[in-house]
Amino acid sequence: MYKLLRLSLTVIVAIALVAALGYCAPKKPSKVPATKLKARKVTVPKVTAPKLKATKVTAPKMPLYPKVLRVVAGQPFEVAPATGSAMPSITMCAEETEPATFTVRYGKALTGVRVVAGDFVGPGKIGRESVSVRLVRGEDLVSAESMDIGPEAAQLWVDVIAPKGTKPGVYRGNVAFYVQDKLMDAVPIEVNVRALRLIGSSKQYALYTSLGPGEPGESELSPEAYASFLCAVAKMGFRAVSVSAAPSKIGDALNACAGAGLMGGAPVLTFASRVLVPSVEDVRAMESARKAAGIPTLYYFCASNPKDESEVTAALDRSNILHRPGGEVAATVSDDATAQKLLPVLDGVNYRIDMPYVQALINGGKNRTDRWEWYWWDARQSVNENRIDAGIALWRSGLYGCMPFWMPNDSGDRVDNLDSLLCEALREGVDDTRYITTYMKALRELKDKKRENDKYYIASTEAYLSAFMARPLDKLTPADLRAFRGKMAEFSAKLAAML
Repeated sequence: MYKLLRLSLTVIVAIALVAALGYCAPKKPSKVPATKLKARKVTVPKVTAPKLKATKVTAPKMPLYPKVLRVVAGQPFEVAPATGSAMPSITMCAEETEPATFTVRYGKALTGVRVVAGDFVGPGKIGRESVSVRLVRGEDLVSAESMDIGPEAAQLWVDVIAPKGTKPGVYRGNVAFYVQDKLMDAVPIEVNVRALRLIGSSKQYALYTSLGPGEPGESELSPEAYASFLCAVAKMGFRAVSVSAAPSKIGDALNACAGAGLMGGAPVLTFASRVLVPSVEDVRAMESARKAAGIPTLYYFCASNPKDESEVTAALDRSNILHRPGGEVAATVSDDATAQKLLPVLDGVNYRIDMPYVQALINGGKNRTDRWEWYWWDARQSVNENRIDAGIALWRSGLYGCMPFWMPNDSGDRVDNLDSLLCEALREGVDDTRYITTYMKALRELKDKKRENDKYYIASTEAYLSAFMARPLDKLTPADLRAFRGKMAEFSAKLAAML
């Protein structure tokens, strides 16, 4: 009996021992994953904490929306609205300048308000040096370094340049308002950079002006003012300017043009009009100056809108002299009768835009001459006409390019920097033809593939362009042109992707 009891106790102890060992055994390997989980939990806040801290510190420096100013975003070249969004936006390509505009109001009058643009940040950065802010005053754009704000709306104009290599995507920045060096408020602006490389226009642009060095009277500019003037012309997308100077000063003027980049593709222009009759030696000297400045072509204008027979005769005499050393001769004309008299001796003609020959081309005519041909209009008259005549109308005409006139209005007109809505419209017209040129390049490259599957999409894009170009020019609005650019960008990107 005693032996049986002892055996039973031994079995019970053994069972208990095995159970205890079975319960404890898994706990040993479980310590390893438990240690790993603990380590991961500790390291996570070490990585993320600095980012959260940086965000909290920098956010208050610049408001993300207007807090005290009443801001209404508008659209360039349209009447500023009374109500609407407070955040202007821009859609553009790299290597393009695009404007945004908005109005600001404040409950009481403030003077000496300084307006400053900051950096725009997105996939990359558009530096503040590529952003300008100006105050709209009539058709002029003036400095916003010290402006007045009050209950009446003040309109601001912001130009953003997306430099070459700007990555596509959305960029955000602010235009800040300072009173006595203290931040008062800020207006956010959003910039959407398209994933499209916008190439240069196939049209050539030159500004026809009497402003220059050595021209007597109100047209004369100092060397410093002339350099500023030429840089402003280049920023508009123009590649040439007429040079109004005596033969002895042509060398300096051409060097200034080359320094401003006004020497590509299109000729730099000079005209020998009024009382100036150059000698053959003068022309040879100007040709030497052209070569020294690296200017590829120089057109000599023998006439600027001759009005009577004596002026036509003088133009013919000048043409004879200018041709002797091998120069290329052109003239600016305003009527068909004068054009017909001069055409036999001209290499190029600059027609007034309302002449029947030009209007026929704009409206679908194909009867072109074999000369270099441009058209001109008074660019100091209408913002809307500048946009259309430098853009869609020029493309419809099929002419080589245009030479809008920019002449002093009176003896007190000292315009030498071209800060105005008139010039903004000229630049936008140039960009309209850049969008078409970019599309045409992609279209041509895809057509060269000669693939059957591409034909339907190619035809649909051509039909859109043809229909748009057939619309009455005087009915086209800034909204129409924005939509047109969007379509050209869409087509260009898709055609390129199909290559």
